[in-house]
Amino acid sequence: MLIRVGLNKALAARLAEERLAEWRRLDYARWRLMLDDSELRQVAGEDGKRYSVVSFAVDDGDGRVRMVVAIDDGGWSAFSPLCRDEIMRPDGSLID
Repeated sequence: MLIRVGLNKALAARLAEERLAEWRRLDYARWRLMLDDSELRQVAGEDGKRYSVVSFAVDDGDGRVRMVVAIDDGGWSAFSPLCRDEIMRPDGSLID
């Protein structure tokens, strides 16, 4: 009998925050380069599962760029991944 445990939300949230922290170190121009593009990383979690970490940017209006990081473990969470986001203004400041 196969028992599949759902997405480890605490670990997925930590992976998303770690990826957003990397994005926060980059400037506005780099965020703009990600518009209409995406990046996929496969990351081994400390729980032994393999996680897909997808980063993409969308135009948030008024020059702002929203960076979204979506995490799933390849199971049902792929249909509804855990998402975290951050918004950067044209002056490089982040919106709280």
